[in-house]
Amino acid sequence: MDIAQQLELFQDFFEQNYNKELVSAVAKGKNFITVEYNDLALFNIDLAQALLDAPNDTLKTAQLAIEKLNLKKFSKEFFVRFVHLPSSQQVSIRDIRSSHIGKFIEIVGVVRQKTNVRPQATSAKFECPSCGNIMNVIQVDQKFREPTQCGCGRKGNFRLLSKELIDVQRLVLEESTDNLDGGEQPKRFSIILKHDLVSPISEKKTNPGSKIELTGVVSEVPITLHSGGKSIDFDLILEANFIRPVQEEFSAVAITPEEEKIILEFSQNQPFKRLVKSFAPTIYGYEEIKHALILQMVGGVI
Repeated sequence: MDIAQQLELFQDFFEQNYNKELVSAVAKGKNFITVEYNDLALFNIDLAQALLDAPNDTLKTAQLAIEKLNLKKFSKEFFVRFVHLPSSQQVSIRDIRSSHIGKFIEIVGVVRQKTNVRPQATSAKFECPSCGNIMNVIQVDQKFREPTQCGCGRKGNFRLLSKELIDVQRLVLEESTDNLDGGEQPKRFSIILKHDLVSPISEKKTNPGSKIELTGVVSEVPITLHSGGKSIDFDLILEANFIRPVQEEFSAVAITPEEEKIILEFSQNQPFKRLVKSFAPTIYGYEEIKHALILQMVGGVI
């Protein structure tokens, strides 16, 4: 399926299935829309498969399709966020391999580290002092790139005119201990967030300690050696497309009558002893330490 076919299919898809959501997003000043993967798969399975196999190109095509709908003149890029990928794309952090590079996957983990939001250059324009030629350099590496030579033959010392910047934030995601066996150590994975995913509202979802679900594209990053060269080994990162908190904040939790009944029954059946037995069950003994840790967590006394 070529790009022109994808573009036409995405336009039909958004007009038939997400027109109201698009109009609402534009009216509220949002620059993204959330799309269920199953909706796309029901509309056209080949298009949905293209999203999983070649996500970078397919996401850009979906973005272009929305811009061509002429809902309004977009002052900035409009993004499509896909949620609830099929089970085949739900991968554990420890199972991510080189075969996943360039694929669209879904992972779950706990945020362990979080950097501040920083601007990152995506492109830069340079002027040649000799002939006045303007050169646009796309920034794809970790190191800022400058043009090496102008068409007139000049090499180096070009004047920087402007650069396009986007907001970027990095996370370190760790496997949840709920899914580990025995003494297994949780694995970690690097995440990159861009654009609306680093807005003040989205930032609340990614505070350290939060358990989150992400969809995104796996990419490789070259490792620079101390000598200045590049290693034959590569790091893997995931450029996030969508983030959803798995655990709700206490203020957002609604307790049903059935859940209230279970809580009351638990409170009448030696709750503290049961909590101690269930705390770090893979570690034998240390009851007093477990007592203290539980009391610290709930801020109470016996």
